Amino acid sequence: MDGGPFEELRVLQVGAEAVVRLVRWNGLLLVAKTRVPKPYRRPEVDHQIRTERTEREARIMHRAKRLGVPCPSVVHLELSTSTIYMQYVLGDDLRSVLSRREGDIPSIARALGAYVARLHSAELYHGDLVPSNVIVQRGKPYLIDFGLSGHSPDIEEHAIDYHLLDRSLRSGYPEIADAFMESFRSGYEEVAGPLRTREVLERVEEIRARGRYVERVED
Repeated sequence: MDGGPFEELRVLQVGAEAVVRLVRWNGLLLVAKTRVPKPYRRPEVDHQIRTERTEREARIMHRAKRLGVPCPSVVHLELSTSTIYMQYVLGDDLRSVLSRREGDIPSIARALGAYVARLHSAELYHGDLVPSNVIVQRGKPYLIDFGLSGHSPDIEEHAIDYHLLDRSLRSGYPEIADAFMESFRSGYEEVAGPLRTREVLERVEEIRARGRYVERVED
C-alpha cells in the first residue's frame, strides 16, 4: 500500500477474536482490526479460516456501503495477517447516547431501522446488532463490527438481528426500550414494507417462544 507505513497510535479493544487498534496512515486515522490466531487449530487451517472471515467481513461492509448503509469504508486488506484497515468513525456509541438521553433518539432509532432493513432486503445480516456496535455521529447511526455478518435469505437470520437489538435494549435501557424499538420498527417498515416487517416480527416472537437467546461467537 502506497503512502508509507502505518503508525500505531493505541489499542482500542482486545477481544477473543480480534485486536482493534487506532493507526495513522498518510495523514488519515484508521482502525485496524486483526483476527488473532487460535492455537487449538492447525496453523494452515487457522490461517484459511481467518483469511476467509476477513474477506467476508470486508466484502459485506463494501456491499453495505453501496446499499447506502453508513458503516466504515474499507481502505486496505492485509490477508497475510488477517487485518482490515478501515475508516475511523468518530462519535459516541449508542450505549452512551442512550445513557445520557442525548440527541433525537427516535430519529436515530428510525434511521437505524431503515439501514438494517436495507441490509436485510439485500439478504445480508449484521449478526451482532447491539448498541455497542452502533456509532452515532452528528445524529446519524453508523453500523460497525461486521465480524459475524453474513449473506442469507433466511428470515431467521434477519429476525435474530431484530431480536438481539431488542433484547440488549430491554436489558440495558428498559425504560426506553419500547419507544426505541417502535421507532426502529417504523424505519424498518419504511424500507422493508409492512408484509416483510410483519413476517420478521412473527419470527422474532417464535425465537422468544423457543427461549432461544442467541449468542453469536466465532469458533
